[in-house]
Amino acid sequence: MFEFTNVRHGALLNCVNGREYADHLEFTVKGICDIPGKLQINGIPAERRNLEFSCPVRLSGVFPEIKAEITGEFGVKTYTIKVVYDRNSFKRYDFYIDDHSFLFADLTKDKPASLFDHFYLKFLKELNHKFGFKVTLNCFYSCGHEDYLLNSCPDIWKSQWEDNSDWLRLSFHSYGEFPDRPYQDAAPEKLAADYDLVKEEIIRIAGEKTFIAPEGIHWGMVRPEAFGILKERGVKLLSGDFVLPSAACAAGSYCDVGYGIERPTADYLGTHAAWFDFANKLFFCACDCTCNSNALDEISAGIKARVLPRTEQIMSLSSHEQYSFPRYFNYQPDHLAKLEAAVKTAVELDYKPVFFSDGLLGNPAVPDFPDCC
Repeated sequence: MFEFTNVRHGALLNCVNGREYADHLEFTVKGICDIPGKLQINGIPAERRNLEFSCPVRLSGVFPEIKAEITGEFGVKTYTIKVVYDRNSFKRYDFYIDDHSFLFADLTKDKPASLFDHFYLKFLKELNHKFGFKVTLNCFYSCGHEDYLLNSCPDIWKSQWEDNSDWLRLSFHSYGEFPDRPYQDAAPEKLAADYDLVKEEIIRIAGEKTFIAPEGIHWGMVRPEAFGILKERGVKLLSGDFVLPSAACAAGSYCDVGYGIERPTADYLGTHAAWFDFANKLFFCACDCTCNSNALDEISAGIKARVLPRTEQIMSLSSHEQYSFPRYFNYQPDHLAKLEAAVKTAVELDYKPVFFSDGLLGNPAVPDFPDCC
């Protein structure tokens, strides 16, 4: 038995985990070791008490290494992990809303003088004025519920989209709402083609400044061999629910709505905000609240229950567009109130609005993340 107990490979660390200085984080590593001998962590002798050990180490750079080495009568054994140091971290939240198509169908039909004459965008702008709210609207090409394609939407509001791109962004989500799980078993080339199609239409409609790399793909299921095409297109993170295996997940060895991540990491994301996959250079982030899936009076308490016990200073919030529209068969009259309840909770907890696709999960201290890996 030889392992760390308070940190794992791919963990996100910040000033909450230790003491931060100008050029490093001082962090106390803890672990268990049943092998006799001299134990060092990053070259520093560790204190051992029976099976437990601890050692203060200095972590610097974006991707510091933590290396334990024990030397004794059994030779030399090492245990090494890498983590992500979120330097100059601050409390921040990201909000994305999936499945946009009703909005564009309305804009195409009604052609309002201003984008914000539409009830939905008007409400989002009010949240921006009240709370500094930022949001990414993830888009379909095909509606699925109506005879509508995104290429029908005019570009007459392009300058207005771009003028509001500091807080309102558009991104790819899927070709359409149906079939379910469109990329779970699809070839990477299918995902690439759909991504490029939707991105092209967004740029035509709303301009380059408005498009942002997505944080979540429809149904949160993508074959790992497709991660590369997402990375090539600027994707830095994938957000999901990482729930228990379902019948749609092979033999149940990996989580559902979680991009094929294996169960141990999915379990980790049940109590942590994020995990960095060094093999694919992608963050996987757990969504803390999907507003449409919660009762209005339970949203605030639910967010606090997930966020307050954690050390990571990030929060991920989401919902789905269609629940705001009366013509949707499963319309929720209080859906917009749910969005506001989630935002109010983030503000109450002193979290600042960001786009996770900017910098290191919204932290501008590492603007070239993860290319610096």
